[in-house]
Amino acid sequence: MKKRIGLLIMVIVAMGLLVGCNSSSKAKTDELADSISFTATIDEVSDTELLVTVLDNENFNQARVNMQGFDSLDFVPEKGQTIKLTIKNQVGMSEPPFVNPVTIELVK
Repeated sequence: MKKRIGLLIMVIVAMGLLVGCNSSSKAKTDELADSISFTATIDEVSDTELLVTVLDNENFNQARVNMQGFDSLDFVPEKGQTIKLTIKNQVGMSEPPFVNPVTIELVK
């Protein structure tokens, strides 16, 4: 009887850990589903943000991309590069708008 109870507890703990692992990937999937994508040219680079000129979005011409806490870049951003941005659907009310990236990819 004690072995069954111990086994049951171990199974419940393992299932809880697996559910916790899946929730982070679900959050990323939800974040991508509720996002906006566009291409842009980098105009300025600083430690905390990128100033970009938007090439293919009619809602705004420029954006300030918040780079604080974003560490998923596989390239070094430089002025003049063309990038593809996927941003959260929440845009800061400033001029140019302040956006939070989900993904940033180098186009050229």
